[in-house]
Amino acid sequence: MNGFFHSLRRCRNGTTAVEFAIVAPVIFALMFWFFDLAFSLYVRNSFTHAVNEVAREVYLDPDRTDAELQASLVSKLGGFGERITVSSALETSGAIDYHVMNAEMDYHFKSPPFTGKAITLTAEGRAPVISYQLEEGANGAQ
Repeated sequence: MNGFFHSLRRCRNGTTAVEFAIVAPVIFALMFWFFDLAFSLYVRNSFTHAVNEVAREVYLDPDRTDAELQASLVSKLGGFGERITVSSALETSGAIDYHVMNAEMDYHFKSPPFTGKAITLTAEGRAPVISYQLEEGANGAQ
């Protein structure tokens, strides 16, 4: 019987499989966590870009309401966030009025150990408010 344990102790068959079984869950957890982190950065950049696009829409049509702006922002995000709030205000800098839009969105992580944890993404978009005045006789009309 003593020879059996001695030969078992020197046998190295299957050690790679055991080591892989120990290390693989940690590697896969880190891999999924990095994917989730990368996706959250993608969502943040998409959110910021969408807020800036909606601010540019205000530049083109200054009479849009907050509800219209929020609907436009939600449609641009395509379901990334669960709670999106939009607020807008007019600010004056020098002689120029700016329409400032602030937006917040909750993002929930998907992979363990952060499953269900949320972060709040914030973005701000600015657009100058320009009043267009058409002169009489413009565009060939007399």
